[in-house]
Amino acid sequence: MTENTSSSAALLDELLDIMVNDSENVERVAALLTDDCAWVMEPGGTEYHGREEIRAFMGIAMSGRTHDQSRYRIEIVNAFAGKEYLCIEYTHGAKLTGAFTLGLRPRIPAGISRYCMTYHLRDGKIDRVHEYINSTSWFLSCLIPLALSYLHWLTKRKAARSRRALAV
Repeated sequence: MTENTSSSAALLDELLDIMVNDSENVERVAALLTDDCAWVMEPGGTEYHGREEIRAFMGIAMSGRTHDQSRYRIEIVNAFAGKEYLCIEYTHGAKLTGAFTLGLRPRIPAGISRYCMTYHLRDGKIDRVHEYINSTSWFLSCLIPLALSYLHWLTKRKAARSRRALAV
């Protein structure tokens, strides 16, 4: 195994541990990103740029759900590391908190929504993430693009407030 591949494998192990055991830890994920990282969500193609904007996005997204180790958890389906790329495929169950779902708090068991995250690496850190969400439910498939658009709007609003606060 080359040095690049072994560092990619170590980064993959770190991401898997975060996803399964520490999925609400925004700072742990942010520490793995370059300052100029880009994160793209599909469906819809919404983009987040820079560690600070991505940190805001993750904070809002993570406030919208919780996990436990029974029915509402993340299950890794497949994962691999290459020289410059990582990929993690998983199912995601969660209890929604209502934070950005208009107060609705449905419980989504693992296996209902499938995700695939591809990561591009530069100098041992993640500089691009492309996250794909696919639901096995027609109803969730209709709601996902709307939820992602709303999440994007909330993130942009939070980032603008943070910039205004810094300017004062």
